[in-house]
Amino acid sequence: MKVRKRVIVLAVLLGLISMSLLYVYLEGKEEVEAVPVQLSDVVVAVTAIPAHVTVTPEMVAVKSIPSEAVHPDAISSIDDIVGFTTNMAIYNDEQIIRTKVATDENSVNLSFRIPENMRAMTIPMTEISGVGGYIVEGDKIDILVTYTLEAVDDDPATEQDEEIEGKTVTYTQFQNIEIIEKGPNTTPTDGQTQPTGVTSSLTLLVTPSQAEVLTYAQMSGSINMTLRNPVDENINELTEFGSDNFNTWRGR
Repeated sequence: MKVRKRVIVLAVLLGLISMSLLYVYLEGKEEVEAVPVQLSDVVVAVTAIPAHVTVTPEMVAVKSIPSEAVHPDAISSIDDIVGFTTNMAIYNDEQIIRTKVATDENSVNLSFRIPENMRAMTIPMTEISGVGGYIVEGDKIDILVTYTLEAVDDDPATEQDEEIEGKTVTYTQFQNIEIIEKGPNTTPTDGQTQPTGVTSSLTLLVTPSQAEVLTYAQMSGSINMTLRNPVDENINELTEFGSDNFNTWRGR
């Protein structure tokens, strides 16, 4: 009988201990579950995005994920990515990190910075022709071209040339042309150890037709540039100036 009582008491004690342990376990579990998970917003791709394309709003979305899973370089705002160019392919539902998108315009390949229906064309520049080297990316310039004309006989019967051989004339052939890039500084001359502060070339944004005219101007004429005020986009109606109308300088 005593043994039976001892067994019963032991069973009760074990039961109480088990219930206590279960209670402690459940309480601890509830406390763990009660701790909220910290979330952070990141921009993810909603479709596979190829390399070297412009990101559009339809390609991306903001998604909340646990903060501990956010990449250190992840982009958190759609405004920081839309309109920029991808440097490499991005997978569907992938966090978009800054190294995969050229958010700095200067880090984009030049070809992706050229507007539709425009072309980039490079012309040489000197300190005199290029406004002392003060032209920078984003500036607008006018381009003056001076030609020494050859005789052109449009009417052999009259033996009268429309243009006189050797006549020098200057035209403002281009206005409000944007500089998209500067070339390297001019190489040092004898006695110099460092390049000069003057850029050796400028890359312009032109139309295909303007590229033809500008190519001819480089081959046949002498080019000078004038720097425009950034807010001045007026196109002036100008006539050429040369030996035929030299005296008009007084009224110019």
